Amino acid sequence: MHLPTVFITYTHDSHEHCAAVQQFATLLSDKHIYSENDFWVGTDRQNWGVWAEKYIDETDYTLLIASEGYRRVGEGKVTDDQNRGGAWEIAHLRERLQQARSVWTERILPVVLPGHFITDIPIFLQPYSCTRYQVPTLDEHGIVNLYRGLTRQPEHVRPPMGRPLILPPKSGPGSPGWESRLRP
Repeated sequence: MHLPTVFITYTHDSHEHCAAVQQFATLLSDKHIYSENDFWVGTDRQNWGVWAEKYIDETDYTLLIASEGYRRVGEGKVTDDQNRGGAWEIAHLRERLQQARSVWTERILPVVLPGHFITDIPIFLQPYSCTRYQVPTLDEHGIVNLYRGLTRQPEHVRPPMGRPLILPPKSGPGSPGWESRLRP
């Protein structure tokens, strides 16, 4: 099993939302998924843009936590002085998608936590036509689909191909009784 690393990007919509994101990251950590996020960075001064770009580029996946604030930033519906960190991360994600859409569509995973909706995913991430991960509860059961995706453990495995059916024709050569009709 591949145990990936993830970068968690989210906007600071409210204290409750930030607490839910931290609970989600703790849950992933408890299940041996290493996450990089802003609340475990430490006390050293950071260049947050460089920090975010490093982890977006170096981790296996970027988990984009959907929220109304993230959607508004992602769709350019905020002023330049609002949510600068989220805007920086989103700009970098957009550049990566433009650079190599097939690669980055697989690496940027929209996650919808409890209390949020598919409509909270920014439109540039194709919330309806691409896979998204809904986490209905912040517990082991709530993250099963996401965990399967992150660790590449499919829910259903294609069985091996069996033997083909050999079906005789109903009439003509090879059909039952054809040989007896040819004899006088």
